[in-house]
Amino acid sequence: MDAVDPDKAVIDAATGQGIRYIHGDITTMELEPGRYDYISCLASLHHVPFDTVRALRSALAPGGVLAVLGCYRASAPSDYLFDVVAIPANAAMRLALSGRPAPEVDAPVTAPRMTLEEIRREAATLLPGVRIRRLLFWRYLLTFQAQ
Repeated sequence: MDAVDPDKAVIDAATGQGIRYIHGDITTMELEPGRYDYISCLASLHHVPFDTVRALRSALAPGGVLAVLGCYRASAPSDYLFDVVAIPANAAMRLALSGRPAPEVDAPVTAPRMTLEEIRREAATLLPGVRIRRLLFWRYLLTFQAQ
């Protein structure tokens, strides 16, 4: 199992048995074609060009799955309708977690540039057969299975 991060401090602090931690930039790395049965991007794809999924797709073994829990930029009326539910739910989660110490992470924060519609359109072009579900908190779940 491999984990990639461009921040050397994150890699140096990472622990886990059976995981190879790689200090690198996923947008420029040479990924071995067909190497991985499963690739996940957790709230990270919006930090890089969306076209990065092309390299991730190529790195999947036949039958392999790409799973992205991503963030999108609200723009459509349906996005704002979801906000009606997400904003109070987000406030409730913050309140519920307010007694816990915050994790000490100095990760860069980047606002999502792409709308959900743009993500759907690009993903359909780059990942034929992709499935995308809208989630609360301005998130989406993208799943793609390689042929």
